[in-house]
Amino acid sequence: MSFRRLTFAAVLLIVATACGSYKSPTAPAATTVNAAIGSSGFSPNPINIAVGSSVMWTNNDSSMHGVVADNGAFRSGALAMGAQYSYTFSTAGTFTYHDLSNAGMVGTVNVSSSY
Repeated sequence: MSFRRLTFAAVLLIVATACGSYKSPTAPAATTVNAAIGSSGFSPNPINIAVGSSVMWTNNDSSMHGVVADNGAFRSGALAMGAQYSYTFSTAGTFTYHDLSNAGMVGTVNVSSSY
């Protein structure tokens, strides 16, 4: 076997071995985070999740509450005590929101592809 053929065969073997052992990065698992709405605010706050995950807000207060994204991405409408609202975050970013009836009650959802 010539040196050129031997070198070519060695390079092919190295490339084939390297390609066979490559594993693509695993995307973080999508989950659902439960969040509470109460008279003292949102909990937890902030919420950190992976892309594709959902947040399920539950109104734990006797007053009506709701969640409204500052950028308009989601809006629950008025939630009575015990009512829930869920939203799935399909893109990465920081999403700020506030209470439907109290704009001073604010929360943040941080969505990342690396959680």
